Amino acid sequence: MKLKYAFVVAGTHSGVGKTTATLTLLATLHEKALLVQPFKVGPDYLDPGYHNLFSGGKKSRNLDSFLLNEDYIRESFRRNTLRADVAVIEGVMGMYDGSAPASERGSTAHIAKMLGLPVILIVDAERMAHSAGAVILGFKQFDPEANLRGVIFNRVGGPRHYEYLQKSISPDWGVEILGFIPQDKEIEIPERHLGLCSALENPLSHSFFDRLRKASEHIEIDRLLNVVRVEPEQELPFSVLQEEIFGERPHESRDKAKVRIGVAYDEAFSFYYEDNFDLLREAGAELVFFSPLYRDVLPPDLDALYFGGGFPEMFAPKLSRNLSMIESIQKFAKDKHFIYAECGGLIYLAEQFKDLEGQVYPMAGLVPGQVEMTSCLQSFGYKEIRTKTDTFLFAKNELLRSHEFHYSQWTPSYNGFEGPYEIEDREDGFWSYPVLASYQHLHFGTYPSMAERFVDSILEAKSPEKVFF
Repeated sequence: MKLKYAFVVAGTHSGVGKTTATLTLLATLHEKALLVQPFKVGPDYLDPGYHNLFSGGKKSRNLDSFLLNEDYIRESFRRNTLRADVAVIEGVMGMYDGSAPASERGSTAHIAKMLGLPVILIVDAERMAHSAGAVILGFKQFDPEANLRGVIFNRVGGPRHYEYLQKSISPDWGVEILGFIPQDKEIEIPERHLGLCSALENPLSHSFFDRLRKASEHIEIDRLLNVVRVEPEQELPFSVLQEEIFGERPHESRDKAKVRIGVAYDEAFSFYYEDNFDLLREAGAELVFFSPLYRDVLPPDLDALYFGGGFPEMFAPKLSRNLSMIESIQKFAKDKHFIYAECGGLIYLAEQFKDLEGQVYPMAGLVPGQVEMTSCLQSFGYKEIRTKTDTFLFAKNELLRSHEFHYSQWTPSYNGFEGPYEIEDREDGFWSYPVLASYQHLHFGTYPSMAERFVDSILEAKSPEKVFF
């Protein structure tokens, strides 16, 4: 199968409705019996979760030009679109807003140019009419290399409003008017402190799907597909880089599974990069998903645990009451099996969690100290981190990149242990064999050998002759 269509969904600013527009397009394309591969620009976990509901089984992937180098991004895009008809990439923030001040680095436009894809701009038309043309022309002329090809208006009051918006754009600009999404609060996804509610926690109702389907009637999907058609070109073989990153052959495991890694996955823990799962499997891991919320004990015969981020603070009472699961995890650590935790995982593994009302909940007790929820953002953004010690995931003095986003703060109950990371001359995280935990979210594609080291470390630790770290 060869990719037929590909495009990037950009916005004029955050909150313009990129996710609503992307879901509308995914649903419409899926109904046309096209195989759709979604992507998300940046480090976000929440939007990809909603993409997965509309993509017919293809998992959404992150394309982040801070965490990942250009070669990895291109190969990830190429590999994941091999068996797709359409690639839809949802952007981040405004079209030209990047991760570095006064720079397009990490921006939607940067990814679009890197992959050579056309851009469809989402414009919030609420309280706007002829002025929309000035906005669109400005985005078109700001960087002609970004290849802005079409526009979809969001929050449109009706057909008459849409007529005014259409008249604001000149045919000479080379920007196609591709339709609109009506103003409808019933197709807006609820938000909380970290952004959208997660797709696992906020199952979309039948009425949401019905309204989204109705909204899609106002988008000229055939015209859009004509605009974003991929030009015929000669098929190229897979590069050496792809073999290094993803294994010897695409879609083929390097070996049969050598280890079993339990992955916490439910409404409390759902922040994972799909590529991390791919790389772990390529390295020889079988991933066994389980729920700390609903399951009494860990699945049998696991060799390591992986706790991602999420919203454990919203489920603290239930997590704390599930004593049999906590005891199962404590025994797992006592038996010297590796446990890796990021952000929400750190909260769960701490001794205690304190919510905004002052209620304290006992947690798994593997990370010393208390995590307390606050009413303001404690840390947000990309980080460059240097590793301070050898662990099962990385060696000492490696330079990694991460993303951090949390309202809680962790206060250790004692000093004296060495944090695994150094960030801006401060220690960060917790490492005490066999538990590694921090607020840092790592994309294993930043340093693909992390997945291999994780698996190899498990194998060596299982060997009776080996003493690790």
